[in-house]
Amino acid sequence: MSLSLKNLMKSQLHQLAQFVTNLTFDALPEEVVDRAQWVMRDTIAAIIGGMREPEVLALANYASQQQPGQATLFGHGGKTEAEWAVFVHGTAGTTLEMDEGHAFARGHAAIHAVSPALAVAETYGYSGAEVITAFIAGYEVAARAGIASRLRSIVHPFGTWGVLGAAAAAAWYKDLSAEDTAGVLELAASYAIAPSFATAYQGANVRNTFAGSVNRSGLQASQLYALGFRGEKGALDSVFGEILGNSFNASALADGLGERYEIMRGYFKPYSSCRYTHAAVDAVLALKGQEEINLADIDAIEVATYDIAANLNEPSPQTPLAGRFSMPYVVAASLATGGAGPEIFRPALMEDELVRATAARVQVNEDAAFTALTPARRPAQVVIRFKDGRRLEKTVMGSKGDPDQPMTAVELEDKFKHLVEGVLGQSRTKLAWQTLGQLANQPSLENVAALLVPENDHG
Repeated sequence: MSLSLKNLMKSQLHQLAQFVTNLTFDALPEEVVDRAQWVMRDTIAAIIGGMREPEVLALANYASQQQPGQATLFGHGGKTEAEWAVFVHGTAGTTLEMDEGHAFARGHAAIHAVSPALAVAETYGYSGAEVITAFIAGYEVAARAGIASRLRSIVHPFGTWGVLGAAAAAAWYKDLSAEDTAGVLELAASYAIAPSFATAYQGANVRNTFAGSVNRSGLQASQLYALGFRGEKGALDSVFGEILGNSFNASALADGLGERYEIMRGYFKPYSSCRYTHAAVDAVLALKGQEEINLADIDAIEVATYDIAANLNEPSPQTPLAGRFSMPYVVAASLATGGAGPEIFRPALMEDELVRATAARVQVNEDAAFTALTPARRPAQVVIRFKDGRRLEKTVMGSKGDPDQPMTAVELEDKFKHLVEGVLGQSRTKLAWQTLGQLANQPSLENVAALLVPENDHG
């Protein structure tokens, strides 16, 4: 990297660090605070829903028993050290593929900022307003780093720039100077991992630990910086622009900073699968709403979509995670059930002979015109050809939950209930929804955290 590029990187990073350092709750626009509370609720629901998976539950048991501390494990009831809480929550929150995302960052910023902001606050006694401020600081850093990064196609975004969001959320609480905050971020960059996207395609659930791993590293980076450890100057460009990526556009770190909050450009996920499948699911459900469709009558299904989504073409996934990254399976299962919630990845449906035969008839291809519209739009066209010669077709230009076609308040609350009620029970779920919607008014997290655990685990 040339001297001029190094100076540009330093300038942009310093501006971002200054933003984190100066950020106060009172300075946040009302709509940003409101959006943050919606994202908090949605992310916590994804965490609690994911906590039901056996390997995640085993991880939570280990953390609470072997690494006791002050941070509550949501949907579980145990308490552990903050570093272990963010590891468990990052893992749980990405397991069902239902956590909030950001199209322009090409990844998920919230999962790297929600749990760090909450775990530190609960451990050290901060208020709900402070949680929201730390969360927004972490989200802004993570999203902007994602926008700046052009990761290699073989690299999974989880485990990469999210480490900066976790570090920023933790650093906000420490009342550091801008120079020291920038130093924490440079240190944290060295703790990004080398996550392979093939883990998702293959269904290797180590992939679900990527977000948790760098969340923990982000918290540790803020602590290590206080102990005197320092990172590489220009680390963001080295790590995300050269090692893990093809380029790093430092100007994205400060573009519109303080005027455009990236959290306002995020999306919510109605379906329990990779976001790249969602446009096709929307098209499938629209067609299914037009008339009854019998899988046995289908001769072939053609999906045209953008480049990254077209890579999700494995017709016979062997694990739930692989299923979530299989366009053929998600399309077939959505047609079979009329939905794409966590239920479609249970063994009974994944092993259903008719569903698997239908998935085998799905052809996925890239449409260059669709690719050209990304990341602002992520289109898909679905054509269903029947054995009797009939044909159904639907094209959608984006996905439900995008800023231009948002999920309604009722839909988001229904999603929360769907993910949480089976763990917390109906009455506690209702109270948790209401309380999280007023998080800014909470003097501490004690009562909030007590609502986010199963009733029989509440002391």
